Amino acid sequence: MTIPIPAESRARNAGLVRGLYDVLYRRHRPDEAGRLFHDAHVDHDPRVGPGPSGPLRHWESMRAAFPGLRARIGRLVADEDRVMLFAAWTGRTPAGDPFELHTAELYRIAEGRIAEHWNVTDRDVLAGHVPDVPDALVGPEPAVLHGLHSEDERANAAVVLDAYRVVFSEHRLDLADRYYHRDYRHHNARTDRVPDDLEAFTAFFADNLAAFPDLAVTVEHVVAAGDRVMVFVTWTGTLTGAWSGGGPSGLPLVMRTCDHFRLEDGKVSEHWEVVDYLPVRRAGLPTP
Repeated sequence: MTIPIPAESRARNAGLVRGLYDVLYRRHRPDEAGRLFHDAHVDHDPRVGPGPSGPLRHWESMRAAFPGLRARIGRLVADEDRVMLFAAWTGRTPAGDPFELHTAELYRIAEGRIAEHWNVTDRDVLAGHVPDVPDALVGPEPAVLHGLHSEDERANAAVVLDAYRVVFSEHRLDLADRYYHRDYRHHNARTDRVPDDLEAFTAFFADNLAAFPDLAVTVEHVVAAGDRVMVFVTWTGTLTGAWSGGGPSGLPLVMRTCDHFRLEDGKVSEHWEVVDYLPVRRAGLPTP
């Protein structure tokens, strides 16, 4: 059975979020941006207050901390009532040095306005500039697709979710070729020193599993559109082995990432990510 995909509503929701970044984060017009938020807006970032005024106040505090701050949208996936994207924030520190921060944002749209928001922030960058860096908030809801999707979209999402369960939580690196193309490419928002192709990928994660033998993965949010799947993920473990010149420290890791995948013929062909590196540093490992 062919499922009609609501392309018009997806485009409308993407346009709403792009409008927010233009009005608030590029042109700095909070008076115009307020109408884009739902009256019952809920923000899951612990730094942001309740209601539609919360994001506006938080933005003003960030602008005060980082003069000239602006945001640029990177990769974006618009699902039925959800839009997930990467954002690159640039400005200056109070000392006048260049400032760059990578985040991932998830918005839920209701009644034509932004009703809910989650994010993944590289708090390792913020930690050197702001006095209080809040703990990362792990979302409670399970990773399920919301709304209508084509058979291919559901199949692509299932590949990604199964890969997290089998390869990473069950530590079956020998089965990685079920989910990833041999010439798969990997991109990181903070560094270009990431491994491409399946052989390098499995070697990289073999080191991770040696360092964190109890590594487990929870996917909290998933969106899918066309050949793209995007997720919020929490990685947990304990650094009881050695890796990248650090450890074993015996310290816990609770790390959040946002991952954007392009799939071809039922396997991951390309992967982009935003990582919160602060837990990595706190566990005793160097960060890029």
